[in-house]
Amino acid sequence: MKHILLPTDYSHQANNAFFYALQLANKLNVKLYVLFSYIPPVLSAAHAGQPEMLSSVYQEIENSRIEYSNRKNKDLLNEALQKNINTGKVEFLFEHGTVLGSVKKVLSDFDISLIVMGVYGSTGFSNEFMGSNTTDVIRNVTLPVMAIPANAQYKSINKIGFTTLFKDKDFSALQQIVDISNIVDAKVVCVNVNDGSMHTEDILLHAENWIKNFKNQDLNFVFLEKENSVEETVNRFILDNEIDVLAIVRRNRNFFDRLMSSSLSTKLTFHSEIPIFVFHEAK
Repeated sequence: MKHILLPTDYSHQANNAFFYALQLANKLNVKLYVLFSYIPPVLSAAHAGQPEMLSSVYQEIENSRIEYSNRKNKDLLNEALQKNINTGKVEFLFEHGTVLGSVKKVLSDFDISLIVMGVYGSTGFSNEFMGSNTTDVIRNVTLPVMAIPANAQYKSINKIGFTTLFKDKDFSALQQIVDISNIVDAKVVCVNVNDGSMHTEDILLHAENWIKNFKNQDLNFVFLEKENSVEETVNRFILDNEIDVLAIVRRNRNFFDRLMSSSLSTKLTFHSEIPIFVFHEAK
């Protein structure tokens, strides 16, 4: 594990994600980069002969945003110390541009292996639950993203649930999950829901091969029969088995988006409390 990037807008959800990410960074012994970005406004000079005035206005706006960011960063550090969270691994960044554009720039400049972002909304994973910035990053950046719901509180990660179809393209995500589990001393539960798309013999064969590749790891396999939908089956498994973090592979807005908009979502507390690792399908 290298370092963690947290884009922020200093909202309640983003601040909650900051405290979670900071404790995770301390646990993983990596640095946490906290990124605030803003888009400069487009202004027009009152008179064409006053470019200096326009430049001065832009500078004043930028200075005000920098001052705002510095004040909010100080508040975050003070609150973290009040929570007895070590702040020695935090570095704050300030960039111009969209959140997605700023994230991509930081990724090119720093050694990042995980992005943590706050999740927005109050009634579960409805269509509006994921903020547009979070979904933009998840859809356009290949690094894994950890989405932290507004009510999630950091605690020891003892059990990671990984939903998988036992495809070869899922293996890379599993390797990363196992690496993280080794650092935090967690169990990994690979969850497969039988939706009729694969023969049972093929599923068991893939599971056996994965066991051989991770024979010295605390890796468990659970095979479930679909109840109503794959999403509802996974949801109920999470609630019944005290899963601390859910890991999924996003396949072109397929399972990921259906899980977020599941009709059951407004009834399940895990949507507002359980962080989700989102990995991209390997190419």
